[in-house]
Amino acid sequence: MKYLSKQRATALATLGVFTATIFGGALITPAPVQADSKTWKKVAIGAGAVGAYGLIKGKKKTALIGGAVAAGSYLKYRSDKKKENRRKKYRSTRYRSYRR
Repeated sequence: MKYLSKQRATALATLGVFTATIFGGALITPAPVQADSKTWKKVAIGAGAVGAYGLIKGKKKTALIGGAVAAGSYLKYRSDKKKENRRKKYRSTRYRSYRR
């Protein structure tokens, strides 16, 4: 068995805590019905940061996955934002028609 350095042990422990938090929290709390555009924007920014990290450190897989997730999340953000704007415009025109 290879020697487990202090840095690797810390990284492994951090990964374990993150995994337990993500999956444990998902089991305890109910999932939201639908994520709004703000959520997709935050995911795109986070994935872009992961992609940039992969580029800086020279990790090709990390950069590709981060970039792909960032692009997909940005497209979903843009789509949801358009839907929200249309819904908002529809509600305001509908409200004005009843108000007269």
